Amino acid sequence: MILYQLAKRLAERNRLQDNIERSEGNIEALVTQKEQVEEQLLTQANMWKEEGQDEFMLAALAPEPDSLPVQESLY
Repeated sequence: MILYQLAKRLAERNRLQDNIERSEGNIEALVTQKEQVEEQLLTQANMWKEEGQDEFMLAALAPEPDSLPVQESLY
């Protein structure tokens, strides 16, 4: 389950990076979202490394990317 959550966040980060690179307008909201996803990735990876941490604690600390607020498309 932990690897699945990490993979979903990494996919979301890559999607945001692609949108940032293609965007011609204001990318501030996309950059903020990407930074949040990267922070969640690091937090989850660090928790996974530490012994004694279970997946329920990880789920409470870092919500699924699907539950993050979605910004309107800039296109």
